[in-house]
Amino acid sequence: MAGEAVNAKIGSATKDLHLVGHVRVSLVAELGQTEMTVDELFKLSKQDVVTLNETLDAPVTLLLNGKPIARGALLAVDENLGVRITELL
Repeated sequence: MAGEAVNAKIGSATKDLHLVGHVRVSLVAELGQTEMTVDELFKLSKQDVVTLNETLDAPVTLLLNGKPIARGALLAVDENLGVRITELL
């Protein structure tokens, strides 16, 4: 009985996707963050380096409307950056 309810929900969600499947969304890849004073912020100039709170091998978080939806590993795709998804949230 519970399996049938889950399948009914999945079927319903698939129908609903037909209504919005063409809508474009924007994902943000969050690499890390840092805190600084406003004074430090205004002193930033070209070629300065801002150190983030993450290590080079830390997972990247994908955000949709500010909400985390996945994590993954940063990688090079030709001349661009990409994210290989390792976890769906």
